[in-house]
Amino acid sequence: MEINTESHSCGAILHILNSKGRPMPKAFPGLRDIQRGLTLLNFNPGPIDGQFGARTEAALLALLQARGPALEQRESAPRGAASIVQAGKYTVREAIIHCSDTRPLWMDNAALEAKVADIRRWHMQERGWRDIGYHWLIDRDGKLAPGRAETEIGAHVIDRNQGTLGICLLGGHGAAATDPFERNFTRAQDIALRALLADIKRRTPIARVSGHNEWAPKACPGFSVPLWLIGA
Repeated sequence: MEINTESHSCGAILHILNSKGRPMPKAFPGLRDIQRGLTLLNFNPGPIDGQFGARTEAALLALLQARGPALEQRESAPRGAASIVQAGKYTVREAIIHCSDTRPLWMDNAALEAKVADIRRWHMQERGWRDIGYHWLIDRDGKLAPGRAETEIGAHVIDRNQGTLGICLLGGHGAAATDPFERNFTRAQDIALRALLADIKRRTPIARVSGHNEWAPKACPGFSVPLWLIGA
C-alpha cells in the first residue's frame, strides 16, 4: 500500500502539524488507512485504531521528514543500512539528548540554518573544536537541521562520544534536570524528536536513549529522558 503525501488526509495532517497553538483532532476520516500504510512502510504508528495519538503522529512525521530535504541532504548512513559506524570502527548504539543554553525566543526571526551556524561558530571559535559538537538540532517549531555527520564522532558528552549521536533541542536556558519536557520545549519538538529517534533506530541498533544529565552533573537536557520515553 502506498501513502500519497499529497492526498486529502495526509495533507490535512501536515496542515495540523504545521499549525501552531491549535488543538489536534483525535480522529478523522481515513486515519485507519493511513495507519495501515505507515505500518506497511515500517513507520510504526501503534495500534490501527483510528486515533491520532502520539505514536501515529510521530510515525507520520517520520515519513514526511524521510521524504523531505532535511534528511535527504544529511551526511549519514543511508536508510536500510545495518548500522551507523563512526570513524570506521564505532557502531552507534546510543542517542544522547541535549538542550542548548538559549532562551525560547533566541534568534526568533532567524532561519534554523543561521542558528546552527551560530552554535557551530561558538563550538569552533570559542571551544576550539573542529566542528559543531551535535549531530542533529531541533528548533522550536520542530524543524530539523544536521550538525556533524553521523559517521563522525561527536563532541557532546565527555568520555561518551564514541558510538553515540548527540541531539540538541533549542531553547533550554534555565531548565532543571527534573522539569517535565513541556515546561521548556514545544509539542513540535516532542514530535520531531520521537520521529528522529525512530528514523535513527531503523538505521542502526540503538540500545539506549539517554540524557546528558545521566552522564554528567548537569541539568541538560532539562528533563528526564527515561520518563519522557514512557510518556510520564
